[in-house]
Amino acid sequence: MRRITVVALVVALALGLAGCGGKEKEELRQKVTNLEQQLAKATSQVAEREAAMASMETSLKQAQDEVAKVKVERDKLKADIAQLKKKTTTKTTTKKK
Repeated sequence: MRRITVVALVVALALGLAGCGGKEKEELRQKVTNLEQQLAKATSQVAEREAAMASMETSLKQAQDEVAKVKVERDKLKADIAQLKKKTTTKTTTKKK
């Protein structure tokens, strides 16, 4: 009889502890689920931002190319202006003589 009581007590304690562990396990499962959802959302946001950044980098490259073309054209025009000034100065000097 004593042995049955001890076994019953041990079983009752084990079931009680198992019940507590079940609640903690469920809380942990819920936390894991929440963290997985947060990770999925963060991963999606990173992908969106990477796509936006790639688009911006393409736009930046195009703008830099356009700036380079404009600078070349500007330098060409400056050279043309300098040549015209020299011709004008030379013609003016020649006429004075």
